[in-house]
Amino acid sequence: MVLPWLALPLLVLLALYPPTAPWSERFLTPLVAAGSGLYLLRRRENLPWGLGLLLWGVGDLVGALEDLAASPRSLLWESPYLAGYLALTYALWRLPPRPPRLTLGLLPLGLLALLHPELGMDRLYVAWDALLLLLLLPRLEGLFQERFQPGLALLGVGVLLVLVADLAYGYLEAMGGYPTGHPLHLLYTLGYLLLALGVEGRNVPTFPALALALGGLFLLPAVMAKDPVPFALRLLALYGGLAGALGLLYALHLEWRRTEERGRRWTRFLEALARLSPRVTQTLSPEGVLLGVLEAAQELLPQAVGLELRARGSLVGERAPHLLPVPLNGDAAYLHLRTPPEEPVPPGFLALLGERLRQVLRQAEWGAMAYTDPLTGLFNRRGLEVELPKLLALSRRYRAPVSVVMLDIDRFKAVNDTYGHPVGDEVLRRLGRILKQSVRKEDLAVRYGGEEFLLVLFGAEREAAKEVVERIRERFRSERVAPIPYPLTLSAGIAGGEVPEGRETLEEWILKADYALLRAKETGRDRVTLA
Repeated sequence: MVLPWLALPLLVLLALYPPTAPWSERFLTPLVAAGSGLYLLRRRENLPWGLGLLLWGVGDLVGALEDLAASPRSLLWESPYLAGYLALTYALWRLPPRPPRLTLGLLPLGLLALLHPELGMDRLYVAWDALLLLLLLPRLEGLFQERFQPGLALLGVGVLLVLVADLAYGYLEAMGGYPTGHPLHLLYTLGYLLLALGVEGRNVPTFPALALALGGLFLLPAVMAKDPVPFALRLLALYGGLAGALGLLYALHLEWRRTEERGRRWTRFLEALARLSPRVTQTLSPEGVLLGVLEAAQELLPQAVGLELRARGSLVGERAPHLLPVPLNGDAAYLHLRTPPEEPVPPGFLALLGERLRQVLRQAEWGAMAYTDPLTGLFNRRGLEVELPKLLALSRRYRAPVSVVMLDIDRFKAVNDTYGHPVGDEVLRRLGRILKQSVRKEDLAVRYGGEEFLLVLFGAEREAAKEVVERIRERFRSERVAPIPYPLTLSAGIAGGEVPEGRETLEEWILKADYALLRAKETGRDRVTLA
């Protein structure tokens, strides 16, 4: 950005040359205004600001030339000023609006100007300055309500310096003419520079911008304290300088607090990702993983309400109109937001979220391979060891009964011996599919060994468990596996039906269910026996 480097030598010139230098009063300030306006005209979106400063600079130059020629004010001198006021009014009006509150107290400034006929044409300018202050100050509330914007701070201070200086100039002219050597033009010059820098300063560093803005605010009452500025304007300058400086410092304090809160949210987000672990389910569904990732994402984006993994057809939460794509090695993953993000999404947030999601999904797949039977998709004995304490804790928490079921396919050895192991594997797969479809997510379905299966049913007494097993037995009987010509049957034994006292109780129930299964086999097979 070129403008800050142009501003520094100009400020040095202002410091080196005394304010009484005629060229400084007459030409430096108009040149700075016109130059700043031309600089802003490079961007189309800055057109109203650029035109306003350029026209004010042209008006000042015309006025300086007329003063040198000892000519009275002409329409040529007034026209650029009026056009510049219109352009700057439009530019301020385009800023995000805020309802005026305490700034309504500035209205008497405009009314006061109308009561001073000696101001002449300057009555219009003084009233207009008060109107522009009324438009400006409510729009600076974004410094407190949102993130701290250095450009907006510079813009506000620049406009404030120019408008207060213009108010003083109008009254000084009415009181006998602008006194030679008065440093009022310093406020104009610095105000134009800060205004242009604030409009253009999208990436102005916070602390240099704060230093320039505070310097301008402290300069305001110092310059306005010089005679013969009226007491009311001195009071306005003192109030504006002190209130503005305190306001900027308070806005910066709020920004520090917001930064600290963002840091805490990032910490909670990273901790939630670190705690994330796969939750293996009967269907190898990633919903548990997605839910953990969604809860972690909500630490940084509270408006996140859903996470979708389209490649697997999985969704947790709810769909919303705003989507953020999560990079996941070619898979389509999307974060659903109820409203758009209030702040720009941190650049590494989505990449980190996607990478952690990919890792945990991969861990879930590895866990599924370690804890499940590859033929049926049910838990194996290792999976039972892992999941049984969870079900036991759930039963204790809700004081819910648990029933244990041992199932065995009748005459399965004959199937393998007669039709071959591929047909026997298909029989096992069919029963595994029926068991997965017949149990809930809180239940456990386990391939216990060979053709023997174990069910641990949460919240089921023995009679309820028997109803479940009877439905499974009927569905299995209706299966037809070629080339087996006869219906497939199974036998089952049931134990438990109470709230288990501990793991030893469950292990005892497994033995009792196994004994009940043995009795079912001995009494004719294709039946369910209670222990």
